[in-house]
Amino acid sequence: MVIYHGTVDPYHPDESRYECRECGARIESGSVCEMCGSESLVNLAVPRE
Repeated sequence: MVIYHGTVDPYHPDESRYECRECGARIESGSVCEMCGSESLVNLAVPRE
């Protein structure tokens, strides 16, 4: 299910993907958000059950 006709962000546990807690942007590198400059990033590529 895709909410509000958005695109699906594919999940790959072998590729590091980070999501900004401030603005919700998803980026490839985990240092600083490219959109808002925040340093509060969460790694999305973690094992899931």
